[in-house]
Amino acid sequence: QYSLLYPYANENGLKEVCDELGVKILAYSPLGLGLLTGKYTPTNLPKGPRAALAKTYLEDPAYLRLLDEMRDVAAAHGIPRDDRAGCVQVALNWCRAKGTVPIPGVRSLRQAQQNIACLQWDMTAAEAQRLDAAAEKLPLPAVAPFAKEDVFTHLKMFDS
Repeated sequence: QYSLLYPYANENGLKEVCDELGVKILAYSPLGLGLLTGKYTPTNLPKGPRAALAKTYLEDPAYLRLLDEMRDVAAAHGIPRDDRAGCVQVALNWCRAKGTVPIPGVRSLRQAQQNIACLQWDMTAAEAQRLDAAAEKLPLPAVAPFAKEDVFTHLKMFDS
């Protein structure tokens, strides 16, 4: 996983080594399990185990400031602050600005269109730095929200 909420690859040296070797990182879950879309609120939590994670973030003022910063960046590129597509496009363009290839999931044509629209503009280095500064104020998840072992093969999973 690689996103503003889960930048372990920046901190553990993985991204640096990949950059040195000319290897592009595939940024899966670039929308931070949906938490970077701006669609969740205390009264509209995601289903399943992500609900507890969303509740934790929604109670953190630093997370709310990050979303505000994302809306500001989107607005600078002509996307209204109240358009959820803005946060989506900012999250994906942050990954692109970091030299990764975001691979977001989609469940509808509308989501696919929002994702593709991020290719219509590029994030500046200054905007990426502003988002980095906002994201640094968030604590990294104490435990990665992913399985430690594949349920079918029983192979150990490694998450950067």
